[in-house]
Amino acid sequence: MRYNFLFTLIITLLIGLSTPALAQQKEDSKTTATTTTKEKNQPAKASKQDDSVASTSTQKTIKRAPIQAPISLEALYKSDISHYLTNEQIKPLLIGSDDIITLVNEQTTANAKGVAILVPNWQQVATAPQAINFLRNSLPRQGWTTITIQSPEKPSNYPSTKLNVLERAEENKQSLAQYKQRLQAIITKVMAQAANYPGIFLMIAEGSNAALLIELYQEKKLGHPASLVMLSGHLLTEADNQQFAKQLAVLEIPVLDLYLARDSRQAIYSAPLRLAESKRQLKVYYQQKQLDNIYSGYYPPEILLKTINGWLKKIGW
Repeated sequence: MRYNFLFTLIITLLIGLSTPALAQQKEDSKTTATTTTKEKNQPAKASKQDDSVASTSTQKTIKRAPIQAPISLEALYKSDISHYLTNEQIKPLLIGSDDIITLVNEQTTANAKGVAILVPNWQQVATAPQAINFLRNSLPRQGWTTITIQSPEKPSNYPSTKLNVLERAEENKQSLAQYKQRLQAIITKVMAQAANYPGIFLMIAEGSNAALLIELYQEKKLGHPASLVMLSGHLLTEADNQQFAKQLAVLEIPVLDLYLARDSRQAIYSAPLRLAESKRQLKVYYQQKQLDNIYSGYYPPEILLKTINGWLKKIGW
């Protein structure tokens, strides 16, 4: 029993002495493992930082190309005309700082009848296929020198979108007044250019430009042509179309008023207004005619030319 007690006591003492050593050994092992792990992870973090710095440096050196604003429709048409047509046809006109393009096709007959000034609708190119381009190329074979104008661009705020009726009418008036001022300057310059050719002046205008020319003639801001041919004349509001009809009815210029069976809504709506007002005012030398067509907005070419020639003979030209 004595020996067993001594043996147990010795074993207990040995275990008590070895426990702190084992604990210290485990702690040292954990510390070593943690240090090793940090050392392994440290290069990866540095690498990520280096990549971030390199990426930032690359972004700073890249220069982004500026986004250009879209060019105006008028500038686009001028560019296309200058690219596709010959220099012999293109006659630029400088009005102040405004560079205007005109297309001149001289008459090809022995007897010159005069000059036909062609004004396409705003938003239309000078070679618009609806009617203007056909007349530009056909009239010279009948003795007319044609001068085709690249029209100014439509006012961006017409028709007005204001909620108040009076404010809407005032903004429309101001927009059209600014546009008319530019159109007047262009037509005046072209009329001076047309004076270099023999014969009379014939004005052929399309859409809203036809309506605004009526107003300029009625206000005596332009010299009168021998005759005015309107193609689908209209403006974009009901009030403006009513005013257009009244101004046309009292104008002393002979007017051939043409529109299409398949035309724009405003052109079809405003045609009866002009006819009724012209009858009411007993307008002399006024004829309105609707032409049948297949494609909306496109004039039948041969019928159009025949109708214009018949009108000119009727008024003595």
